[in-house]
Amino acid sequence: MAILDFDKDSEKSIAVHFHNQQLGPDGQPLYFHTPEAPAVIKGYVEFRAAKDTNGDDIVFNFQARAESKWTEQHGKATITFHGLQIMQEQTWDIKLNHKKPKTIAAGVTRYEFEVELQPGLPASLEGKYGWFHYRFAAKLHRGFPHRNMAAKKLVWVYSSTLPDPRTLAVQPPPKVYKQVWNDVLPFSCSIPSDVLYQGQNLPIKVDFGPFLDDSILRGQELIVVSAVIKLKQYTTLIEKKKLLTSKRNRKKAVITLPVNDGWELSSQGFSRTLHVDIPDARTLAATLESDALRKRHTLKLIMMIRTNTTTEKEAKELRMEMDVQVTAPRPEHFQNQQLGLAPPPYQFPDSDDDTSINSSNYEQYRHPQQHELVPKYEASSSSTHSGDTKDVKGGMAY
Repeated sequence: MAILDFDKDSEKSIAVHFHNQQLGPDGQPLYFHTPEAPAVIKGYVEFRAAKDTNGDDIVFNFQARAESKWTEQHGKATITFHGLQIMQEQTWDIKLNHKKPKTIAAGVTRYEFEVELQPGLPASLEGKYGWFHYRFAAKLHRGFPHRNMAAKKLVWVYSSTLPDPRTLAVQPPPKVYKQVWNDVLPFSCSIPSDVLYQGQNLPIKVDFGPFLDDSILRGQELIVVSAVIKLKQYTTLIEKKKLLTSKRNRKKAVITLPVNDGWELSSQGFSRTLHVDIPDARTLAATLESDALRKRHTLKLIMMIRTNTTTEKEAKELRMEMDVQVTAPRPEHFQNQQLGLAPPPYQFPDSDDDTSINSSNYEQYRHPQQHELVPKYEASSSSTHSGDTKDVKGGMAY
């Protein structure tokens, strides 16, 4: 049985502390990382000894790391897969007061550290099978038969790719997705940007033109029988080896929101703007591209439509799929919130992905009583081994 490292006993201790007082999940120090203002993480490592003790100097390490770990059953064998990519790393050698080699004098040593995060690093992400951590670890090697000492801490980083709106001379144009359904019906969806942020209230403008003049449906009224908005999250776990790359793909609908009522009946075309509250970090991970873990997102509007001359049984499917990116919110999105208050206790997810939002629980996200800075991250599972499978058409599953 392995002898585990420890961080303190009655005579000595090692600890990592941060100067930031804002707290994220599970009491982790919270930092904002934006294109114009990279996060700077400051703190100190402290070693205390009530009397002389065995040990070398402290090795202190910071890593921004994407990681995945999962198992698969092959016959009677259970195979474990592990992917890891370190995107930023820094190491310090912390000198202790040695009376002689391998003997640390009694007293207190405090070492101040500072790390500036590199541009483009992703937001913190937590999951059962995949995560992105900003991790600090201090280790004191003591030599056999003494147990090594170690202290590890995580910080939570809201890394946003959104620019500071005050620096934009011109507001960027909306992102427009267009198609001509079955070559007879012009249709488009537009959103402010194809980069969404966690907690955003997203307007989706839907535009229908009249049926084209050269179609057999010219002049008929368009009737929307049903509509649903979905935000799909696709997760890929990756293990890379020299000669082999293993992957496991998972997907889920983060949002499933029916919008069946309120559609205009018209033969001249019409427009409607729908508002969707994008979930925060407890339900929706930020987009991530790494050699160990990927998170990608697609926003979908799926409708069943007919004309005034056909029945509901003859309704046909119309769908618009919009590939989007999800990023963390910027600091100004929280200006009206109490940043100094710790959120509820962080709960580790029970499965590989987060809890979906559907029509039964969507209202709690539309009008929360109090915004949680980094709420609990909950989970539900859905998996496939063969990549991002297409949604089933024509039935209740999309």
